[in-house]
Amino acid sequence: MDAGGACTTCWPPCQATLDLPVRLGREAQVRARLLAVRAPQEVVDQRRRRLREEAKAQGQMVSAALGLGGVERVCDHHPPDGLTVTEALVLARARWQIELLFKLWKSHGQIDLVRDVQPWRVLCELYGRLLNQIVQHWLLLVSGWDAPARSWGKAAQTIRTHWIALATAMGQPARLRDALTTLARCIQAGCRKNRRRKHPCTFQRFLMSTDSCVA
Repeated sequence: MDAGGACTTCWPPCQATLDLPVRLGREAQVRARLLAVRAPQEVVDQRRRRLREEAKAQGQMVSAALGLGGVERVCDHHPPDGLTVTEALVLARARWQIELLFKLWKSHGQIDLVRDVQPWRVLCELYGRLLNQIVQHWLLLVSGWDAPARSWGKAAQTIRTHWIALATAMGQPARLRDALTTLARCIQAGCRKNRRRKHPCTFQRFLMSTDSCVA
């Protein structure tokens, strides 16, 4: 039985979550857990409306897909005492954070912007911007990476305002240490993401899942 079939046949309507042992693969099967939770009705309606529109444009049937539109599901190999259903689903959402890091490099670092047509100049400029992002990322790591509510975009803007102080302090350990300390204080004092009620940020979902487990 596939994951979709398990969601529709082995999940009682009165049960809010599903944690079902399954085997993945046709030949070399791997033991795993099928985890699922019912999506809010607003999300279900939106998904089913999108499925109907896509099916109408492609001339296909969506009867089976409509039933799965109300389910958030993921397969995991961790034992139940190591990862709860809520934690697994929140962690699955966090996979898009790497895309936000690439977006930061493109929007703030402009690594995809080309100003010249000469191949070697373009390559030199690309390497320079990539090195710039490596330094910026290192500064983010030492200045406030441990705070889940930290905004990478706001922190990157703060780092750019301190470039002159950092550049002039190169080769002078005492001045460089002071400049890095000032930068870290600025980032730690602000550069936070705004909390959202209707659509919580990833760090809010992590905190809520942790609080529910502690409670």
